[in-house]
Amino acid sequence: MQTFETWRRAGALAAVGGALSLVMAGRVLAEASCVGDCNGDGQVTINELILGVNIALGVAPVSACEAFANNAGVVDIAQLIKGVNNALDGCPAGPTPTNTPPVVVGTPTATPTAAEELGTHTCTLQPGPDASRISLNVAALPVPLSFALSGSVSLSCGAVGDAGLASCTCDVETIDPVNIPNIGVVCIAKSAEPCDAASIDCDGGLPLGVDLTSNATTGSCTGNADCGTSCNTYCNSIGAVTSSAACTGFCSLGTMEACTTDASCLPDNGACNGPDPVGANAGICQCTCLDAAAGGPSRAGDFQCNLGSNLNVETSAPCNGTDVKIAVGSTCVAMTTGTASSIINNTNFTEGATLPAAGPLEAEGDPISCDSFKSGDLTGLKVRGVVNFFGSALGDIVTGLYADCQ
Repeated sequence: MQTFETWRRAGALAAVGGALSLVMAGRVLAEASCVGDCNGDGQVTINELILGVNIALGVAPVSACEAFANNAGVVDIAQLIKGVNNALDGCPAGPTPTNTPPVVVGTPTATPTAAEELGTHTCTLQPGPDASRISLNVAALPVPLSFALSGSVSLSCGAVGDAGLASCTCDVETIDPVNIPNIGVVCIAKSAEPCDAASIDCDGGLPLGVDLTSNATTGSCTGNADCGTSCNTYCNSIGAVTSSAACTGFCSLGTMEACTTDASCLPDNGACNGPDPVGANAGICQCTCLDAAAGGPSRAGDFQCNLGSNLNVETSAPCNGTDVKIAVGSTCVAMTTGTASSIINNTNFTEGATLPAAGPLEAEGDPISCDSFKSGDLTGLKVRGVVNFFGSALGDIVTGLYADCQ
C-alpha cells in the first residue's frame, strides 16, 4: 500500500525533475557558495534536493537548509535550479555554508537537543454530538450524519529541537464499533503498518493545516498504477501530493486484480474500487490530494500526526473479522490541531458537482502547550482529521474525524 510519505517523495521528485528539465534547456551558473549543500560536505545529494523542494513548497522551514536560500532568505525555482546544477556538476571551489543535516520529509527540521521527549500519552475520547465523533457528508442528505466515537488513541512526540519542533505519531488504541445504517458496522483498529511521522511546533509558526481535495473523475485508467501516475500529475498541478489513487473496477490491495464487486476482492485484496457493483463506471481514475502545509502559521503547541487505522465494515458487531463486507485496509488519516478541510469534485461521477455542495468541510482543532503534553494532561486537546471515500452504499462521502481528549 502506498503511504503518504511515498507520494510526498514522488511529488518532490517530480518538482526536482521539472528543475532538471529547465537546467537541460539552458544551464544556470552556480554561485560561489554551494547552493543546496545543506550539511557542508561539498556535494548536493538527492535528499538535499528533495528538502529544497519542500522548503519552496512551504512544507519545511528555510532554517532546515539555509544553503538553498537566496539573498532575500527565500527558496525559489532559481535556487532549486542552482542546487540541481551543483548536484550534476559538483560544488564550486570555496567555502560552503554549514547547516543542519538533511532531514527526511515529515520529520522535525531542527537538530534535536538533549531535552527529554514529550512522551507517549493516551487521549481518552470524550464522546458526544459536539465532541468526539465521525461526521459523514453525503450528497443525498442536506445535513451530515454524525456518530459518536468512544475509546482512546495514543499520541507520541519526541524531543523538542532548537526550532521548537519535535516528531509526532499517533495510533488507535481501542475504538468502539460504529453502527452506520445502510452501510454496516465500522470497525477501527490499530494499523499493522506504521504511518509517517509528522510534527509538533511548540513555538508556533510552521503551517500545520490539512487540506484534502478529491476528484471522482480524473480520467480513464487501466489499473491502479496507471491511475497513480495520472494522480501525481493532477495533484502536483494543484500544489499537493497524492494521498490515494484508485482505478474503479480494480481491487484496492494485494494483487489489485480486476473486479466487479467488493466480495470479489475478499479476503486478501481489499475492496473493489468504485460502486458495488462497479457496473458501467469501471476504468475511471479517482484521486485524493493532500496539502499538509495548508493554512497560515500554526499556534504554539499545534501539531500534525497520521493516525494509523485498519478499517473494515462488518455486517454486525462485534468486530471480529467473521462477517467483513468491505475491507478498506490500513489507512493513514491526516490529523491536525489546526484546520482540516476536505472536498470531493465531480462527486458521484457527476461533472461539476461538489461534496459538500456549499463548499469544503472545515474542522478546527485546539492545541495544548507542550508542557501540558509532556505532563500527560491532554485535557482540552482537540484533533481533527479528514478522509474521503468513493463508492459507498450512500455514494461518495466526505468524512470528518473529531477527537476531543478528556
